[in-house]
Amino acid sequence: MINFALCFEENQELNFMKDVIIQFFQQRGNTVAVRCYHSAYELERCISCNCPDILFYDLESEDGRMRKAALAAKRSNADMISIVTKSRDYIPHIEDQRLEPMYTIPDRNRTHLLSYASLAYEMVLDDSDAFSYYVRPQYVHVPIEEIRYFASEGRRTHIVSDQFRDTFYQKLDDVEKLLSHKNGEFLRIHKSYLVNTSFICSYSRDFVTLITGERLRISKYQYYKILNDRFRNSGLKRLPQYAV
Repeated sequence: MINFALCFEENQELNFMKDVIIQFFQQRGNTVAVRCYHSAYELERCISCNCPDILFYDLESEDGRMRKAALAAKRSNADMISIVTKSRDYIPHIEDQRLEPMYTIPDRNRTHLLSYASLAYEMVLDDSDAFSYYVRPQYVHVPIEEIRYFASEGRRTHIVSDQFRDTFYQKLDDVEKLLSHKNGEFLRIHKSYLVNTSFICSYSRDFVTLITGERLRISKYQYYKILNDRFRNSGLKRLPQYAV
């Protein structure tokens, strides 16, 4: 079971968030526990017996006390994920880095709640050597070492591995965030492509070529520059521009 905690002052807000999260995961056949707190003091008092895996809170509330409570929870559970609200003019605090991974939710409407809750859930669910995604009626787990690349198409993302090709509903930006915590390296070469570097055998200014023979287009010079910097001293073959 994955433990969510919500810490906001208003009961109406807490109840809305709790109901949305529980219904969302129940529909997917997943059991979660959602505990609600009205203050940093309440959260701190319960950390020892009910430390959350995923914590929603206002980073600026109670004159910094909420941050201290979140840090205490993070000390109890080093893998805890923070999902926070904060003002647009918020000035980052030096201790914010200790709360990573931390995501900022734009507002607490149903769409954003589900998107961030799902992202955080998948991060907790995953181990560092696998990528998990949801396709009705269950989560699918794929070893990182078998994934060649991800390709996006609208709101859908295609996952291409050694064994199969599948499709799930998630933004490629969110997939990239999840992969940043994995034992593997994926590079963005296009707004629609994330490539596992272990499958790249050569590249040019315009394309990367995989060991399977597949060629994927590089859309921006900045992507090519990152790719070139990554492989500059690796011995990987760099082809001349427009090479076929």
